[in-house]
Amino acid sequence: MNLDKTKVIEFSRNLQNKGVKQGTFNFLGFTFFIGRSKKGKQIVKIKTNSKTFAAKLKAITVWCKENRNKFRLRYLWKTFQAKIRGHIQYYGVSHNFRSVSFFINEAKRIFFKWINRRSQKKSFDWKKFEKFENFFPLPKAKIIHQFF
Repeated sequence: MNLDKTKVIEFSRNLQNKGVKQGTFNFLGFTFFIGRSKKGKQIVKIKTNSKTFAAKLKAITVWCKENRNKFRLRYLWKTFQAKIRGHIQYYGVSHNFRSVSFFINEAKRIFFKWINRRSQKKSFDWKKFEKFENFFPLPKAKIIHQFF
């Protein structure tokens, strides 16, 4: 075992009920923590790890920068849709809807920014971009894997 990556943490609903602060842990790009359900019951919740989230957005930025002038807009958009669909397929788990939605919005903003830098004249304003997106919609955020 790698001692840098291995640790023992407090992670118990019963101890949380007694007021003992519980830890969180990261596994496979997710952060696991104890939170409350809508009914007030304590449950295990999952969200996208913040470092993974930032790295994914950075990867979208790098991809947009590198490919914005190499291909036509239609091809770039189809590839971008596939990237978003893959993100939803992996990170669309219970209690992670907000992170997935935020990722889609941020990635769309990044794509818009870099597509407009293909020439000195802007290809899109935001209204034009929204019309384009309505014609070729991005996948919607949804929960694919229901764990709890």
